[in-house]
Amino acid sequence: MFFVQSIVLNTDVERLHEYLTNVSKHVKPRINQLHRVNVDVMFTMNTIQDYDEISGNLIFTSSFAFFWKDELKMWNPLNYNGIMRTQLSILQTWVPALLLKNGVKQNSLYTFSNIMDIETAVVTYDAIGNAALIIFGQHHITCESDVTHFPFDEHKCTISVYTVDMLNGMSLSSDRGIFLDSLIANAEWTIKLNSENTLVQNYNVLSTASNTTGTSTTQDKIEFSFTLKRESLFPFLNIIFPVIILSFSHFLVFLLPVVSGERTSFSFTLLLSVVVFMTAASEQLPPSNNISIFNIFLLHLFVFSILITALVVFSIQLFYKDTYPTENSGLFKVVLLVYVCFHKKRVNDRCTKNQNEKDTNEPHLWKNVAIFFDRFCLLFFFCMLLLQLIVYGTVLSNF
Repeated sequence: MFFVQSIVLNTDVERLHEYLTNVSKHVKPRINQLHRVNVDVMFTMNTIQDYDEISGNLIFTSSFAFFWKDELKMWNPLNYNGIMRTQLSILQTWVPALLLKNGVKQNSLYTFSNIMDIETAVVTYDAIGNAALIIFGQHHITCESDVTHFPFDEHKCTISVYTVDMLNGMSLSSDRGIFLDSLIANAEWTIKLNSENTLVQNYNVLSTASNTTGTSTTQDKIEFSFTLKRESLFPFLNIIFPVIILSFSHFLVFLLPVVSGERTSFSFTLLLSVVVFMTAASEQLPPSNNISIFNIFLLHLFVFSILITALVVFSIQLFYKDTYPTENSGLFKVVLLVYVCFHKKRVNDRCTKNQNEKDTNEPHLWKNVAIFFDRFCLLFFFCMLLLQLIVYGTVLSNF
């Protein structure tokens, strides 16, 4: 009994497929060919494979589900042994021709990798003409890059799906929107779920109403928008935090004894370390006018490093000025004047020229000036770095 029933069902399916494929796949699924076909699109993000913020290319795997009404593929289930649903190969029936507007390598949504994928792709129909098609594939799109708040940066991405129909025969909608429940986590990027753009599709119809001749050129487009957020722990621990520690180590050069002879080598080594971090950061950020705040922080640190190196050399000159007397230039006189003003013992004494001449005869004067100068530089650059870190942290926290 089961064997006979299975043969009957197979026969009914063959008859139904013969009936449904009797219509050319190039004919729009409307009895009145002047009516438009509305295709509802649902986007499902599966995995984020890679996002290159330098080129702005996003590589991801996803699935697109298309739903439309086919008025030419409706049947009475009683005539086909109660068959309510069936499937047809996409090579045998009409499917919407949809493109990615911001695609990189290709614009077609039908990214089949081999013949088997094409032959096994099917459209599901029910008896009242509802059609559904689901396609899977890997896609490359361009995505807006904004590294201002690196490594806490976020990038707004938009998937633009459109169709160019010279006969104005198709329109697009997205009542189902974006589906993210099946998203596989990425080690570097995640989709920001609390973003206003997440799970919201932007429906933008750029077409005009069809006229009686059906010859107007139209373009319908829908946009699926979401926000990519960088996982900031790794770049913070490997780039940001070492740079902050390195910046504080710059001040240690003013604590080194001048007689050790290691001051200049230590300061130059720290300067080269800053250059190395600047190179590493520039390799991860796009070369554009969209400058990262971290780049500005590194630039300030680089300027401080050069200035500290120059002041270390000047401090060494101050320290050995008693041993190797030279003519007092303007900068030496300014430092000496500041030293005298800070170290004068008498309460109402003023920093006059006579007092400067008297203090000049003090033994080991310039060594004491050099020690005072080191302490002043240590305090000054420490305060400047703290101010810079406060400003940098405030900007990031407000973001």
